[in-house]
Amino acid sequence: HHRSGTERTDCRSASGGRAVASLKRSFESFPGGVKERSQEAGMPYLLISTQIRLESGPTNVGDEFSDPEVMNYLGARKTTMLGNNFSEYHVDDPPRVVLDKLEKWGFRVLAMTGVGQTLVWCLHKELVV
Repeated sequence: HHRSGTERTDCRSASGGRAVASLKRSFESFPGGVKERSQEAGMPYLLISTQIRLESGPTNVGDEFSDPEVMNYLGARKTTMLGNNFSEYHVDDPPRVVLDKLEKWGFRVLAMTGVGQTLVWCLHKELVV
């Protein structure tokens, strides 16, 4: 089976929101089992990134499914680039300032890497159940 170059295979398909909602409903109704975490628990993982030549900012701090409370705390604005069918959250702060703010909220860096001209940090926050 040959895939065309324009076919999307990542999680950001136009129906991504519906798929997440459907998955959430299936977990809520899972018999005897998986309980949805309380809203206070939030989302434990966070990716932030910046372009190598833009260490002074802006910093990408989330996608359209990111925890709104964390995005509000960071002062992030939600934008959709022309031609993209997904949104991202950005702040004008450099990554170091964002990392300092997130540490105050209990996030810790798990990994950091460079991907092409982009620097990416993966952070995690322990969930309180």
